[in-house]
Amino acid sequence: MKSLLVYIFVLITKLILKTIKYEVIGLDRYKELKASGKRVVFAIWHGQLALFYPMARYSKSCGIVSRSRDGELAASVIKHFGFASVRGSSSKAGAIAIIEAEKYIKNGYDIVVTVDGPKGPRFSVKNGAIYISRRFNCPIIPVIVYINRYKMFKSWDRFTFPLPFANIKIFLGDPIIPNPDIKKDEIKKETESLRKIMLEMTEKYAKFYL
Repeated sequence: MKSLLVYIFVLITKLILKTIKYEVIGLDRYKELKASGKRVVFAIWHGQLALFYPMARYSKSCGIVSRSRDGELAASVIKHFGFASVRGSSSKAGAIAIIEAEKYIKNGYDIVVTVDGPKGPRFSVKNGAIYISRRFNCPIIPVIVYINRYKMFKSWDRFTFPLPFANIKIFLGDPIIPNPDIKKDEIKKETESLRKIMLEMTEKYAKFYL
């Protein structure tokens, strides 16, 4: 039954995506980082993940997905859009996920982190993106997505799904270069800084999601 639901969801989503116009703002900065041999950590809100799929054209990415039942479904779905996945979260099996993510990073993958996932609260930022960035020397690129036609669900994350013929703009923020000398007690400060940047970008580019 689950596999059938995943198949139907993927089929519908792929059909919708064929009708969508999208633009990636800040793509040149990302390409410069990749040309220099860098891997990056994409930091995105949990509820905007379905709007990020077009980036698969430009980035070989691996998402960190929770080990919950919902996470199992998410992992099944995202592989159909060109994304790999590792299972874990800030609250469960995080260390295992980091070890698995390292394998992908060494093979040229970027890492996608839903910073307020897997259970929120909405617009919170866990320390996973900062930790991965620091450990593997990967710049963080905050990502905010604008869309003009969408269905927003009444879930904790206000999960947003594109409607046919929507226009999507994926905003890639300025890269945040990791500080390899940062101490553990300073990670919280860096996490708050990332949260501030993402909220400012949301206010500027995607007020609909607030």
